[in-house]
Amino acid sequence: MSAGTPETWLLDLGNSRAKVARLEAGAPADAFALEWGAPGFAADLQARLARWPRPARVWVASVASLAHAQAVRAVLATFAPARAEWLRTPRCAGGVTNRYARPERLGIDRFLAMLAAHARARGACIIVGCGTALTLDAVGAGGDHVEGLITLAPDGMLRALQGATAIADGNPDAFAAGARDDTALALHAGCWASAGALVEWFVARQQAGGAGRQAWLHGGWAARLAAWLARDGCQVQVLDNAVLRGLAAWAGAANVESSADLR
Repeated sequence: MSAGTPETWLLDLGNSRAKVARLEAGAPADAFALEWGAPGFAADLQARLARWPRPARVWVASVASLAHAQAVRAVLATFAPARAEWLRTPRCAGGVTNRYARPERLGIDRFLAMLAAHARARGACIIVGCGTALTLDAVGAGGDHVEGLITLAPDGMLRALQGATAIADGNPDAFAAGARDDTALALHAGCWASAGALVEWFVARQQAGGAGRQAWLHGGWAARLAAWLARDGCQVQVLDNAVLRGLAAWAGAANVESSADLR
């Protein structure tokens, strides 16, 4: 952090893991991730944070369970008097406008990823979240959230089908091989193809008007899906730490949203 700039920590609490970074020159720095189920999660988080300068502010975006959020709150409390701000989704921030009738019903992680992609594209863009769920969002040139979809990730599809059938598990890399000679492999391939086809359709739908929208993927299996899409000529880019980038863009802005958008 440069002289005179308050130390700020950024936390992205997802469904499967927590990502943490410092705000440095308007971007996330020194980022790390911890799985919720990892042994000694709280102690590990405490030790890693203790290596950083004490923060003046902590910005938290959470879609995690109450138990996970409380574990993080307890760790952050040991760094008092840090000001911890647990964000809720605003109507507008960072040039992106949330058109939900109830703004808080749009997941904070989706909103921040859109903010990061819109800032990178400097205009219309598509952002696809590859996490516990598959999320697809489009932002118009003026920053309006124009369309959004949520569906099962390939692993979720696979578990649902396995729970409803007697098909045994197969090779998780089946999508790359074609899977023509085994039902279990075809199951894996079908789940990945479903996710890939939905992304291709969504990107084509948004680009149909000739707006030249740029598309980014983020999340745990983004690189794998990007490789799948590239085989069919659907060009997308991977945007690492999209939620942290969105947090950094919002937290680093001079005209941060009023406290009415925080809790």
